[in-house]
Parts: sequence; structure tokens; C-alpha cells
Amino acid sequence: MSTPVPPPGLYTQPPVGLSPALADRPVEAADPAVLTDGQVVPRQVVPAPAVGGAFSVDLDRAPQVLQDLRAARDELQDLGRDAMRLGKVDAGSHDQVSLDAARALEAVAVGGHGSLVEAVNAGLRQLDGLIEAIKSELAAYRAAESTGAARFDERA
Repeated sequence: MSTPVPPPGLYTQPPVGLSPALADRPVEAADPAVLTDGQVVPRQVVPAPAVGGAFSVDLDRAPQVLQDLRAARDELQDLGRDAMRLGKVDAGSHDQVSLDAARALEAVAVGGHGSLVEAVNAGLRQLDGLIEAIKSELAAYRAAESTGAARFDERA
């Protein structure tokens, strides 16, 4: 009597250990996590969305909008500094779980693609672009307004 063979893939073991391609480089946020028992757990990385397009600002409120955007940028910069500190967290002890946790925090905080630092930097670039666009539009509006006023004064 023969023993039935289960269908392929039904009783597979999870991958164990770090792949050779990942072993010789620093861990990045998008890399799979390797648990202390050797099990590999994939990470979900969501790329920063590319946003943009048209917007409008009430010109009377533009100075306040600029001030608010600069304050948001300052907060985001503070978050970036916190992320850098998080990426340098000390494991506290030399047990494998603490070392793995510190390594995982480092990867998520400062580990390249998908990291918190990458997301913060993308946000800073977007805020900088928005601030510059509003400043430019406000300057163009003021220039057009003063030109229009000067022409009006010439006619009077």
C-alpha cells in the first residue's frame, strides 16, 4: 500500500534565512524581515504618491498659507531628525531579539527605498515646490497689480 503524496505546495515550509543577494549589503526598508528563527517575512512598502496639479489660493490669504506651509515644513524636518535618531537606536542588550528589533527599526527609519527618511524627504520636496509656486504666483499678481495701477494713474 502506497502513502498518498500531498499536492505540491500544500505543506511547504516558509523560507528560512537571508537570501545570498541580501546578505552582503545594508538592510533597507523594503527588504524582508528575517526573524530570529530564520523565517523570512516580506515587508509591505507603499511608495510616496506623486501629487501635483492645479491649485488656487485666495490672494488675501496667501501670506497666511505660506506661513502655515513653512510651519508644516518645519514640523516635517523635525520628524526627519527623529527618524534619523530612530535609525541609530541602541539595542540595549546583546540578545538576538533586541539586535533584530534595532536592525529592523534602522531599516524602516533610514534604510533607503520605502524608509521614513525617504518619505520625509519627498514630503519636504513637495512642500518646497508648493511654497515656491505660491510665492511666484503672489509676486506675479503683485507685479501685475502694480503695473495696472501705474497705467491707471497715467490715464488719470
